Amino acid sequence: MITLCVSGLPVVAQESGQPKTAPVTTADPNVPMDSLRVMVKPLTQDELAVEADAWFELLKAKARQIAVAKLGVRKTSDALAAESEEEASRSLAEAEQVKKLGDEVAKKAEETVTQAARESTGVDVIDRSEMQLPEADEGGEPSAEDTSETAQSTETAAKLKTDLLEDITVLQDERTSLSDRLTIVLDSWEAKGGEAESYRKYIAAVSGVELDTTDAEAAWSTVVGWFVSKEGGQRWAWNIVKFILILVVAYLVSKVLSGGVNWLLDRKIRLSQLAERLIANTIRNVFLAVGFAVALTALEVDITPILAAIGATGLVVGLALQDTLSNFASGLMILINRPFDVGHVVNAGGVTGTVHQMNLVSTTFHTFDNQTIYVPNNEIWNNVITNITANDKRRVDMEFGIGYSDDFEQAEEIIADVVKSHDLVLEEPEPVVVTHALADSSVNIVCRPWAATSDWWKVKTDVTREVKRRFDAAGISIPFPQQDVHVYQTSLPEKS
Repeated sequence: MITLCVSGLPVVAQESGQPKTAPVTTADPNVPMDSLRVMVKPLTQDELAVEADAWFELLKAKARQIAVAKLGVRKTSDALAAESEEEASRSLAEAEQVKKLGDEVAKKAEETVTQAARESTGVDVIDRSEMQLPEADEGGEPSAEDTSETAQSTETAAKLKTDLLEDITVLQDERTSLSDRLTIVLDSWEAKGGEAESYRKYIAAVSGVELDTTDAEAAWSTVVGWFVSKEGGQRWAWNIVKFILILVVAYLVSKVLSGGVNWLLDRKIRLSQLAERLIANTIRNVFLAVGFAVALTALEVDITPILAAIGATGLVVGLALQDTLSNFASGLMILINRPFDVGHVVNAGGVTGTVHQMNLVSTTFHTFDNQTIYVPNNEIWNNVITNITANDKRRVDMEFGIGYSDDFEQAEEIIADVVKSHDLVLEEPEPVVVTHALADSSVNIVCRPWAATSDWWKVKTDVTREVKRRFDAAGISIPFPQQDVHVYQTSLPEKS
């Protein structure tokens, strides 16, 4: 752990000889990110521009160092694949020189930036021995004096390649760390009016892991190194765990929250079941959507562009979804006026069935033949709605036709007796049995008993069956429509 001892906050130099602010946050490139967020918060836009440039230089130097190390890997591969000793010696010497040069350039660039920050803030910090810069292994790598002796050794080339691949893994971790810190500075800078698009494009360009598929050893080392690295596999494993945990917690909390809202609406406010379910489901879905957005941030996904895109396309989406918005408005009208509720048998939108559920776009019906039908709310609200089960009592309308030669009074008595003897027929209102019409083929008798809404179908079928049985026993006919056809035969006049 490296400790910063900052003597004071930076200020813009007012002397004519010092017109520009020096960076202050780069004194320790490994500064904790929480501390860095605190340090950049009071800085102005101009000061943050200087900080962004400083962190950018550190990142750029690290990217160059990675590129040089990768070039060194290629040179060692060339040395291992060389057919002649002279060619192998040349490639190995170039690899050693490239590695040494890359370390020196990166070290010099970092010292330049950090020294400026230390001078600006009065920081007495960094012991270079604690930094994680990969240094050339003087004891393990061949020196310039004995290059000629080791150039011919494939073991030397293989060891140098292994060292370079290990260095690349460490450097990529450090590059990721610098990218994270530069992003913190850029976020604060943009919040205060700065333009950081070019910096972000550079971060995206140099980030990630590239595999050299032509070199199996390098590719395998890169993959394994990424998986075991702190800023690679370990970081993403923890991010995935956080993503899953956030989703699970959001799901559980949404269930509890929607259940609590449902209980509150049912016990305290007394809304319809449709409204209760819709409100509870909407709250649950909104909470899940927020939880998913938070979970995406755990995967380091920037959701700001997504939200901006949704806002920018809002007008276009609104025009394209006019029918959906109309259904939404109709759904609100249904919830406010409550023409039906869950479990009611309704004839609406051309469908007759039991209301199962409703959302802001459509209503779901279960028909009597066990079909599930989704009807747009607009189709329901803009047409006649018949709530068959809204009342607890319902009249059963039946009509029986008998022949003109049958005794209609006897038929009335039979029907009345059948109705009164049925257990599910209500005494109040009193059933009505009366001869109603003289039709073309029959004398029609109307029967209108009352029953509980839930018993309506059973009363109708039971009475119809019993009346038919009693009519047959009494010899009363139930005529079917018939038409008499009279045929007259005439002779044609004889021709003269």
